[in-house]
Amino acid sequence: MKRWCVALLSGLLAACANVPLTSISTAEKSPEIDTTDTALAVMTRLAQQRGKASMPQIEKLSKETTPICEDEVESTAYKRTDDASTQSTPNPVKKTTPSKYDLVTATANLSDEQDDASASGVYPLVDGVEAFAVRNALIKNAQKTLDLQYYSLQRGLSTRILIRELVFAANRGVRIRILLDDMETLGRDQEMSLLNAHANIEVRVFNPIRRWRGTRITRALMFVGHLPTMHRRMHNKLWLADGVLGITGGRNLGDRYFNASEHDNFSDLDVLLSGQVIEPMKQMFNDYWQSSNTLPISQFAKGPTELSQNALKNLILKTNKLTKKERVQHHPYLTALIQAESHILPDVLPNMLWGQVEFVSDADDKINHKPISTQLALPNQTSSHTDTPVFNALVNEITRTQKELILVSPYFVPGTEFTNLLIDLVKQGRQVTVITNSLESTDVPLVNGSYEPYRQRLLEGGINLYELRGFPNAGKSPQWRHPIFSWKGSRAALHSKAAIIDGQVSFVTSMNIDPRSVIWNTELGLTIRQSQFAQRLRKDLLTATDPRYSYHVKLNKNGKPEWQSSSLEAGSENLRTHIRTRESGNLWRCLQKWIGRHIVPERYL
Repeated sequence: MKRWCVALLSGLLAACANVPLTSISTAEKSPEIDTTDTALAVMTRLAQQRGKASMPQIEKLSKETTPICEDEVESTAYKRTDDASTQSTPNPVKKTTPSKYDLVTATANLSDEQDDASASGVYPLVDGVEAFAVRNALIKNAQKTLDLQYYSLQRGLSTRILIRELVFAANRGVRIRILLDDMETLGRDQEMSLLNAHANIEVRVFNPIRRWRGTRITRALMFVGHLPTMHRRMHNKLWLADGVLGITGGRNLGDRYFNASEHDNFSDLDVLLSGQVIEPMKQMFNDYWQSSNTLPISQFAKGPTELSQNALKNLILKTNKLTKKERVQHHPYLTALIQAESHILPDVLPNMLWGQVEFVSDADDKINHKPISTQLALPNQTSSHTDTPVFNALVNEITRTQKELILVSPYFVPGTEFTNLLIDLVKQGRQVTVITNSLESTDVPLVNGSYEPYRQRLLEGGINLYELRGFPNAGKSPQWRHPIFSWKGSRAALHSKAAIIDGQVSFVTSMNIDPRSVIWNTELGLTIRQSQFAQRLRKDLLTATDPRYSYHVKLNKNGKPEWQSSSLEAGSENLRTHIRTRESGNLWRCLQKWIGRHIVPERYL
């Protein structure tokens, strides 16, 4: 009974974490960014074709809300949504927004300049605005294909902009494939089905709930009823443009991953790539796309041909309401985005650093296999996990540390063997620094319950431990170029997942150091053997260890942890040191931490 209760609680907590994507919104036009929502235009024309709304009715609705771009309406192509077996192929349509920068030619020229034909180009995307601007520019300049694979596609301003640009690209004839994990798709089937209706866009979901998926309650029941398979997720994050440029790392798609949220933002990291590493990335995407665990979205939602006139009207009115909250002409994030995106690709691509890059990923069928052990186990031991190549690759690099290891993970439940590995490195004279979230900053306080006992052992073993503060001591103005936070007063949280070995080798990944990532979910990672890249990333990551931004956790004379930080004194440039004997966190966070420590088994965190 206790085990069933634990499973039920875990399922309900996971289900309640789902965030539905609200209807795709439109926005008023501005000279800098055209935010007319082409997806809405798709629905408008489709409703006209099906006789659901007459032209006068549509014109009336558009006058009440925001203008619909007629050229986009006329140029959008459709496919039937009642034939799930039909795979979309590029459909020639009227090009309304021609590409301005040839990605294939640009990357080919860069590759030709390299002496080593096996080398790959890398560029760190530490800043959230730049990370979004690069993605948006890749969509705008793609000519052939765009492949997106993500664990989470959240609602918000950045998502609406990306969706709009994806539809624009599809109108140009670009073939787009979108693969999403089903964990956070509650309420999103209709919107994704809308995109899937385009002749050049296909949407699939990984490990989906196949029945009764329409409400939070029924999804929770189905999740718990099939817990052994449903709790295993595709945690991969991958972006491919024209088969020549890619992005991978820790970022999902959503405002808080791109410093666009006014409530909470993640310090995150991914990498822009070109060269030889793109081929295994393409192969991995195709393996997941064709996996038996992947199904077309059309199997779960009726196509937009079923939308009634009232549903269309409600969608327009809802998006108009959202638009009024986002006056793009005066939105500070869009202002920063415009500045970053103006010449982003011509500026970034020539500054890529070239070296040896190895891409590794867990197999798509990992979720079908029962794990050998439910504890983190190091490779080359009897309890080693043969189906965790990403974790194994990280451990292999860590064991080669000669001087310094910097390890960054937002959720840190290292297990006994991995903890011993880090402590052994310290005993051998290596300096080991771990950066993770504090209870105050984490978005999943449950995890800190299982992290707490390992924290004590790490400190006793000589590990330098830093926990990101939830509210860094920063200026009042938005710090768009700062890698840790954006708005004064908004919560900051660490989401980067990386390791720097001896300032020479970098490991950037989607994987957290916890059982959830290593044992249950699928992950991917990059081993980057490029010293300049490692030094730059080291500098960026160590910014978080500044006492204004993180707690330096140490043991006091009684062997208990204390949290040291600092802040600027009022009216001066002097730093004032603060020491806490109890970690910062409100009652609700402390309660979640207690649940994670005493009720939810560590193997599920």
